[in-house]
Amino acid sequence: MSRCVAEGWLHLEAAREIFEIAGLNYDEIKVQAAKRRFKAVPLGLTASLTLKNSVKNVTSSNVVALIPGSKRADEYIIYMAHWDHFGRNPALEGDRIFNGALDNATGTAALIELAEAFQKLKRPPLRSIVFLAVTGEEQGLIGSEYYATHPLFLTVKTAAVINMDALNIYGPMKDITVIGYGLSELDQYIEAAAKESGRTVNPDPTPEKGSYFRSDHFPFAKQGVPAVYPSSGTDHIEHGKEWTLAKRDKYTAENYHKPSDEFDPSWDLSGAIDDLRLLFKVGYRLAMESSFPNWNKGTEYKAKRDADMAAVHK
Repeated sequence: MSRCVAEGWLHLEAAREIFEIAGLNYDEIKVQAAKRRFKAVPLGLTASLTLKNSVKNVTSSNVVALIPGSKRADEYIIYMAHWDHFGRNPALEGDRIFNGALDNATGTAALIELAEAFQKLKRPPLRSIVFLAVTGEEQGLIGSEYYATHPLFLTVKTAAVINMDALNIYGPMKDITVIGYGLSELDQYIEAAAKESGRTVNPDPTPEKGSYFRSDHFPFAKQGVPAVYPSSGTDHIEHGKEWTLAKRDKYTAENYHKPSDEFDPSWDLSGAIDDLRLLFKVGYRLAMESSFPNWNKGTEYKAKRDADMAAVHK
């Protein structure tokens, strides 16, 4: 598949303006793009860009913990979350601290809770469980990229990666979302765990945001390691889907990547607990198996995984 020379993300307003300049209707093209046989439409435009960057070197760390497996300790399941946010901005008036309570103190707390749960098992799982808190996600997946390319534990011995980035703060859901649903066999593990609790599994309701490519599982996918990014569902047990999506949109508009991303006592974390129980079951099942899940046929990350696994088993 051919690729663009440069790739990136545009705000909706900017995209509409570009389509208008090209003499195209954004809304009409969007409807067409949702159909299976859609083909890309050339805009017939050229662009000239000037970028001015300032470079600042900083030192930060990934944090790794390990619960050794009881039988196949050299095989690994990784739970991960990013612990960083944006620090502080002295140019702001009032609150200058970017606390990152939802994004991603919730994920970091989840790592600790899962580690405690696995540690309390009467016997350790067969495979080792790794708890990886990475740095530099907000600056471009820097910490996860470094680990994925300089792993402490061999990627060919890593059965799966489960990424947690911003937990559910809105209460219990009838479903759970998988960002990148359909890419790997890990979906089946989540589906089985969800079914046990009477929940369904749905794809990302806003794929246009490119979330699959913007969180810490992605560097592992590029290295061929099956990696899954479960996210909170949208079908609230009491209020339904539209209510949840409205809540999420409000958070994005008012708190996302802002100092106002702070803990709110009104958060209903019961849904987060539901999700963690589900993810614990997924990780435990993976840790008790001898097989390695793979990417689904046609997924671009499968070729590397297949080649790496074949090289190990020569």
